[in-house]
Amino acid sequence: MLNQEQLSCYQAQANVLYHALYFEPSEFLLGQFRENDVAKSWPETGEHSCRSRGLALLEQALTESDDVLLPKLKIDYTQLFLGPGELSAIPWGSPYLHEKRLLCGPSTEAFAAFCQHHGIEVSTQSKEPIDHIGLMLSVLGSLLAEEIKQENGVPVKVAEDLLREHLLPWSGRFCELMVDGAQTPYYQGIALLVSSLLDGLKQELDVSPLSLQLFQ
Repeated sequence: MLNQEQLSCYQAQANVLYHALYFEPSEFLLGQFRENDVAKSWPETGEHSCRSRGLALLEQALTESDDVLLPKLKIDYTQLFLGPGELSAIPWGSPYLHEKRLLCGPSTEAFAAFCQHHGIEVSTQSKEPIDHIGLMLSVLGSLLAEEIKQENGVPVKVAEDLLREHLLPWSGRFCELMVDGAQTPYYQGIALLVSSLLDGLKQELDVSPLSLQLFQ
């Protein structure tokens, strides 16, 4: 069982990575990273190697000024997650788990049913599938925050189910594709930090993810 400090660290990481993956790059987030000296202030929870490499890449990217960095990041974000054209790292789970690589496949429906069952509301920017990795990290962060408040083991058990059934079966492949497809050290670093977060929780919560065939 994670202690309160560990829960708080993982919750903070999940929240930051949700914003980094789900929303387009912004001066605000870059400013927050610089203001807080992200390489030194990032919590020391998660898998060590990926965390260290990810923070080094992020620190490298942030040496550039916003007027130089932001245009590069917007191009990278578009190619990775939005298109047009083939995406370098599809951010929704269903195409990884469906043989026809469909959006809104059975895994999307299963995640929606999971959220409904547990009374979890997922807020999207538009009419899009809710199994976006950024949104899933947001749900994960919310569950860890609830555990911090309740201290009864119930929200963290739901978080374990989220990881086991809906996120870990495909997130590793997503992170690999993001590292390979990213053209900036910023997004390579973000991918490694996601890996660090999820691998750390997998180990510390002793979660064995469902073994599902991947199609990406």
